[in-house]
Amino acid sequence: MENLEITVSSITADISIQEDQTELSFEELNNLMEELRISIGDLKMETEMFQKALDRVMPQDVPQPILTRGQSSQDLSQARVRHRSRTRSFATERLQLLTADQKSDIAHRELEETKERVQSMKLQSERTIQNLLAVREEAEVGLIEIQKSTQEFERDFGFSGSSKKGIVIPTEKIYKYMEDRIRAKDIMIDRLRLKSTALMMQKSKLYQQLRQKEEMGEVLHEVDFQQLKIENRQHMEKISVLNDKLLWLKVITGQTQQVLNNYKRQLQKLITETKRLNTEIKSRHEMSHRIKIEMEEVEEERDKEERQNKKFRGLLSDYRVPEVLEYVCGKRNRFDLEQKLKTWKRKVDVAQLSHKTSTEAWERLKKYSTNAQNWDDELWTKESQLMLTQESVPRS
Repeated sequence: MENLEITVSSITADISIQEDQTELSFEELNNLMEELRISIGDLKMETEMFQKALDRVMPQDVPQPILTRGQSSQDLSQARVRHRSRTRSFATERLQLLTADQKSDIAHRELEETKERVQSMKLQSERTIQNLLAVREEAEVGLIEIQKSTQEFERDFGFSGSSKKGIVIPTEKIYKYMEDRIRAKDIMIDRLRLKSTALMMQKSKLYQQLRQKEEMGEVLHEVDFQQLKIENRQHMEKISVLNDKLLWLKVITGQTQQVLNNYKRQLQKLITETKRLNTEIKSRHEMSHRIKIEMEEVEEERDKEERQNKKFRGLLSDYRVPEVLEYVCGKRNRFDLEQKLKTWKRKVDVAQLSHKTSTEAWERLKKYSTNAQNWDDELWTKESQLMLTQESVPRS
């Protein structure tokens, strides 16, 4: 607190100097007051931290000089009367009692002490929570047992939800029910007593083993726990480094997987394109084969046509124009041959018609073979028609 008061006095002296030099505006004064409030808060926290460290280091029976409010105000008034430069130099000298390293060490020790207190409070809170949970669980079990006992009592004595009033229960029945319940509780108490005895024996064995280990020097002490804490911290740092490395490897693996997927997609596209090109190449080969075959056929046809052309050229070279009379005779012979061809075609048609008619008559003859007279008449009629048809054909 003395450091805080000296600092405040020095700041007040500086403010008085500034007021002597220039008059400050209202906003500047507000800003200055806010800065002073923040500085005073920081100094209070720092002073409290130093006071806690001092109380922990110094013995409790050593009397400490206490600076009263009247003395502090009197010293402050005397400091104002003195020269301002001497006040600032005195405050600076008093403020430089602790170096930055010393303050850092004190703050570090206070931080460690605070962490330990928080850890102990956390453990104590966890134990309290566990105890409260156990009490609540015990109360819940008791409530469940009470509800179960109530339901069993109502079931045994025939109570229903709407007929609980006005029922007279015999005393002997209630007495017998209570004796049964007490007997069941006694059995449970005996069983729990046996279980408690077994647990006590196990506890005594564990204590005996612990004493044996203490005698043999196998029990862990505070130094061992500190060593384990240090090793645990080192292992946790290694685990953190390995976790960072694992995370980096996961990121690299993800990027590699993305690149691999891109390459797979490109490979699939290339495979599809290759299949398409192979199919197209195969079709082109087949087309080329067909074209070669067609070219060979065309070559053969061309050779054949060339031979035919040569033959025609030879005929043209040996061609002689016929005489007029010979040409006319040839035309007449061609016309006569065409007429004969037409006549023979008509004869063939008539013969086919006659064959068809005879076939139909034969079918009808087989169908109506029982009527012989009708068959003779029809046959004679068909033959007559055939003869008339043949007579009607012009002779060549």
